[in-house]
Amino acid sequence: MGSSGRGTDGPPPASPQAPVPGPSRAGTALLITLAMAQFMVVLDFTIVNVALPSIQHGLHVATTTLQWLVSAYAIAFGGCLLLGGRLADVFGRARLYRVGLCVFVLASIAGGLAVEPRLLIASRAVQGFGAALLAPAGLSLLVTSWPDEQGRSHALGIYGAVASAGFASGAVVGGLLVEASWRLVFFVNVPVGVALFAASWRLLPADSPRRSRHLDVPGALFATAGVALVVFGVTRAGDTLQPTQPAVVVGVGLLLLGAFVLRERRTPEPLLDLDLLKDRAILGANVCILAFGACNAGQVILVTLYLQEGRGLSPIVTGLCFVPQAAGAFALAGPASKIVPALGPRRALTAGMSLGLLALVGSATSVLSGSLAGLLASLFVMGIAARFAQVASTLAGTRGPVAARAEGSASAVLTAFRQVGSALGVAVVSAILVVVPGSDSHRTGVAMLVAAAIALVGLLATRIVPSGPAHPLSVRLEHLFSRHAGGLP
Repeated sequence: MGSSGRGTDGPPPASPQAPVPGPSRAGTALLITLAMAQFMVVLDFTIVNVALPSIQHGLHVATTTLQWLVSAYAIAFGGCLLLGGRLADVFGRARLYRVGLCVFVLASIAGGLAVEPRLLIASRAVQGFGAALLAPAGLSLLVTSWPDEQGRSHALGIYGAVASAGFASGAVVGGLLVEASWRLVFFVNVPVGVALFAASWRLLPADSPRRSRHLDVPGALFATAGVALVVFGVTRAGDTLQPTQPAVVVGVGLLLLGAFVLRERRTPEPLLDLDLLKDRAILGANVCILAFGACNAGQVILVTLYLQEGRGLSPIVTGLCFVPQAAGAFALAGPASKIVPALGPRRALTAGMSLGLLALVGSATSVLSGSLAGLLASLFVMGIAARFAQVASTLAGTRGPVAARAEGSASAVLTAFRQVGSALGVAVVSAILVVVPGSDSHRTGVAMLVAAAIALVGLLATRIVPSGPAHPLSVRLEHLFSRHAGGLP
């Protein structure tokens, strides 16, 4: 990938050795296999959230420790995503797809068998690492197997719909499984993963001969460890209620992130082309998606805990309460690809962040007043905001002359920034739940308002994006989806 940016998730040149499945039965089977792998990765963003209260009671986990079940996955996924794309370049896409699948499934088994919190958190981190290997390799396999634009756009449309279904169904499926045992939210990945692994040997195209390329492992370690320490420092602030130790931890994390920047400037084949962030559109898009990832992930964990702990709802009813949010995202699935280009990236990002801010303020008001109907309406608005923010940030962050030179890197950075934002958002709201006294509804309402403040920061960050002209309405679906290295649709 490196400064060229190819191979992470953008469509690289088709290999002359790769078969072209087209619309044949074998091609359909390959598409289903790759889409189901992405379904499984996305499912794990939401399926675990509904199980958090049950895990908390079953393993006697503190609230600030509980958030690491979400953060560990997000940190490992976001921190290792760039490395995963490079590994697929060096060792082969099909090979990395299988390795990532094995890591993901084995970590799921370990999570289901865990008998104490640290083992469960470690398994979630390994799951995130497996997803960072699996997602870019799988998407790269898809775009190279359909070299013609029309066939690739059709395949990516199905791929994106299946990924969206994974996000939407995670909360409901998680609620159903938790009724039997929270361990099933981890074990459910096993039969799917085994079936996909078996199918991969028959369906995936053979890898091209290896190309010896440099792997910036130290850079990946600096980035991942730096983000982890910053998140840990924020969490410790809620645990200790003392500023000294958390400040030191955050400081060390920032030093490691600084070391990552220095490393990327000096290494001949960096994981990240830092010139990308000199482009105002790319920088603004990443700051916005980081803020949106933070407030969105914070909202999900807050609503989950509030509905089960504060209102005494069952896991399955809690899962069903997230259906409006999924419905909001689906309602804009098609129109967003036309509305966003018509508005232009800056105005579309402003609309998305404004709707997110409105939804979070509405959620806080509904929680404080005890209105479940108001909370569900706010979740619907949040779903619409998520679609706007995702499509608009993709459009702003992957277009222009700078992104054209490092297209794969530009898209991977967007996904990584969202995951890092998710980890930070969950850490912040979890700390607020510990620090603020009072009832469940009061603490949740205050934490929601803090998440709204994060959304306000993202709204202000839209001013970084240049106010360029609107794009043609006929923006290709290939551009809007194929630029994701895996993650939330």
